[in-house]
Amino acid sequence: METAADSREYRVVFFCPASNARLERLEVSVRRLLSRIQAPPAELAPLTEAGALTEAGWQVYLVRSLTERSAAQAMAAYVSEATCALAAEVDAEVLGLYVDVSGDSARICRCGPEDGPETFAGRRQAALNRTSEWLEVAPASLSALFQLDPPDAEYEPDADDRFVEEKLREARTLMERYRTAK
Repeated sequence: METAADSREYRVVFFCPASNARLERLEVSVRRLLSRIQAPPAELAPLTEAGALTEAGWQVYLVRSLTERSAAQAMAAYVSEATCALAAEVDAEVLGLYVDVSGDSARICRCGPEDGPETFAGRRQAALNRTSEWLEVAPASLSALFQLDPPDAEYEPDADDRFVEEKLREARTLMERYRTAK
């Protein structure tokens, strides 16, 4: 029988730049948050099977429960807060991702050390697609990380999807200009 500590039902994962990620420093921030929200104890476990993510310069950490209760489920509403705390700790951009595998929902947050959080919540595949864009990796690498079926290779974006993607590209360009002008 699978316990909550090994559960694939709820996952909280943090993506930190490999050059800045130090497990000991990150765990302090996560433990502080878990204590404050009275969540079950957990540890941050580096995911070594992250393959393409590691090659892209990201270190991936999974919140692993130390008891039968799911710390990841308890952290669902606090992904943004945890992500921003970790970004401040490592002084770099961090991305946090909560996935409810059975409920087909997810929540992501991207936060820099001095920037406010940028969040997205929705269906699991839409959130994984947005996460792959933000991390600049293939969506299949995230699906593999969560042991999910890869996205439908035959999917063709319609006019609305293309419009939204274009606006997102424009927004990213403007944000980069803003950040470099600071």
